[in-house]
Amino acid sequence: MRYMDILLCCLLVRVAGAQELPPLGDLYAAIDSFYAAEVHADLLEFREDRKGEWLKYVPDVGLTYTVAGDPRPSVGFNTGILYQAKRDRHRNAARRRSIEEKGALQAARARGRVAKLYADFLLRREQLAARRELLAIDEQLFRMEEDRYRQEEISPGDFLNAKREWLVKQQGMDDLEMELELLRQEILVESFRIGR
Repeated sequence: MRYMDILLCCLLVRVAGAQELPPLGDLYAAIDSFYAAEVHADLLEFREDRKGEWLKYVPDVGLTYTVAGDPRPSVGFNTGILYQAKRDRHRNAARRRSIEEKGALQAARARGRVAKLYADFLLRREQLAARRELLAIDEQLFRMEEDRYRQEEISPGDFLNAKREWLVKQQGMDDLEMELELLRQEILVESFRIGR
């Protein structure tokens, strides 16, 4: 999923904190599950059909001619076939191990990215809570300015400046909420839990 899709999703959701993140352990489990499924799919290529495997080891039976031109039966066995079969088994086992190890490394890398994003999310959520408290105070101050304006204690210009400051602070809070929601969506995407 691209970041523009995430942004569109966030615009539809719009309310940060409407949904919390699952616990970090659940996100790790989703990552491990995804990479395990990917490894399983990659290993399907190496699923061997052992049916008829013994036919490789059957000696070649044929007919040869002697120097005098008389036919005689012959049996031949190529030891290179044994060596090739053993080498193929080792090569396939090494490829399977490589796929499994790469899957484990990718899962570990993804868990690290999600852990970093998760910590960032928790810090930003705390900052947002503190900013909400400040915004509540700013709202009270603006309401006081509104009352002073209604009582004609301040000029319209001073009131407009106070209103502008209040609207800018509200917009700043909306921006922080949107950033937090974007971060939440990014965490869900990185842990393959989008849409859950």
